[in-house]
Amino acid sequence: MENLIADLEKQLTDQRIELGTNIKNSEEVLMRTKEGFLKVEGALELINIIKTKLAEQVEETDEVIEEVIGSS
Repeated sequence: MENLIADLEKQLTDQRIELGTNIKNSEEVLMRTKEGFLKVEGALELINIIKTKLAEQVEETDEVIEEVIGSS
């Protein structure tokens, strides 16, 4: 009976260590995934800023062209 309890305790201890390691590894993977996600979000935000600036420049250019054509 003592051997059975000792074996069960060892199995549970080993399982606890393995699960703890799995948790740690999963947290590291999650952290790297979050970092990647945030980088992509930042890049998309930058693209939207660039698109907005380009649209503003096109609008300003169109206004200048209309002024030049209108004053001719």
